[in-house]
Amino acid sequence: MREITLQEVLDAREARVSRQKRLLAAYGRPLLSFTMNMAGPVKRSALADFAFREGLAALRGRLGTALLHEEITDAPAGLEAVLACTLPAPALKELAVGLETAQPVGRLYDLDVIGTDGGKLSRETGRTCLICGGPVGPCARSRAHGLPAIQAATSALLEGFAADRLAELAVSALLDEVELTPKPGLVDQRNTGAHRDMDLPLFRRSAQSLRPYFRQAAALGLEQAVCMAPLQQAGLAAEGTMLAATGGVNTHKGAVYAFGLVLAALGSVLARGGELFQTAAALAAAGLPPGTDTHGGQAWRRYGVLGARGEAMAGFPAARMAWRVLAEQGDDALLALLTLLAEVADTNLLHRGGPEGLGFVQERARAILDGPAEARRAGLEELDNACIARNLSPGGCADLLALALLLRRTEGIWHS
Repeated sequence: MREITLQEVLDAREARVSRQKRLLAAYGRPLLSFTMNMAGPVKRSALADFAFREGLAALRGRLGTALLHEEITDAPAGLEAVLACTLPAPALKELAVGLETAQPVGRLYDLDVIGTDGGKLSRETGRTCLICGGPVGPCARSRAHGLPAIQAATSALLEGFAADRLAELAVSALLDEVELTPKPGLVDQRNTGAHRDMDLPLFRRSAQSLRPYFRQAAALGLEQAVCMAPLQQAGLAAEGTMLAATGGVNTHKGAVYAFGLVLAALGSVLARGGELFQTAAALAAAGLPPGTDTHGGQAWRRYGVLGARGEAMAGFPAARMAWRVLAEQGDDALLALLTLLAEVADTNLLHRGGPEGLGFVQERARAILDGPAEARRAGLEELDNACIARNLSPGGCADLLALALLLRRTEGIWHS
């Protein structure tokens, strides 16, 4: 994070006005200009950029087909976006104010609406002060609170938003994984797989019950670089919460471990930089090894397979492999799942079917991958039936797929 000069601020403002004039001439429609309102000489940080990207995504969602064109500028004075829209300027202003007031971080969003005449539309109600909550004008003119206090309040807003949003993304990744159909031997919309004690509603409750833990994991990473001890304590408590929500059924124990590590690492990367997977691996190495009664512990003892902790300590290579499939193959989650089934020594499969069960699933998954793309869904359904008949469930691959979906949602933080 570097301090920028007054000249850089002025240059950015002049360039923004020039872009706005060009887009008004090109489209003849109202514009929405989006920047971050950051007090002081430091205008950019990873946390501010994350809030901007998420705010821009929310804008796109609210505008829908009313969005004609957008231009994004990556400048030292901050990320900027100018959007040409079909909405009338007053409606666009109402939408902008709605986003600014929808959540606390919106106080840092600067959304200007420029009419077709080039004039800016004013807010009907003024902004409030970050510190005291009163009208911002008098506080700004009198410098009532001082820059350090304003910067501290800004940091608190950005960190709170990041923890909340990362938790939302984690829950949505779990929900998208369980809804994906067909998944061999796993609970999905087609059936309950090789499970008699699980179904879709149970997994949905389980995923939602983990939201506070996911927020806590991200917050721990934001607060401190060395956080494995409190993270492990939070994970144990989260397992209890999950079991209470599911009536004692273990739906997401593997996800509690892997997601906790990655969310804490994401928080750390946002707060102080670093490489995501190295950070997560260091956290895993600092943690206590799993008990011998877990599937992972048994797989290590019997077959020399490292399981979830080995995956984490290696920097999640299998999850990254699945992420690459998502990123390169149009977010084809079934293809990512097939790749995991073909390549991963899933400890759940070893627990249920031994090496023969694992080999059976891997061989069938590779055959489906080698076949025509249009036959993959039918091949997965056939493998699903076979897994149910053999009581096989690749729960480890399901956790890795969910983690890959989270990585896909957060790649703006860690992938350049």
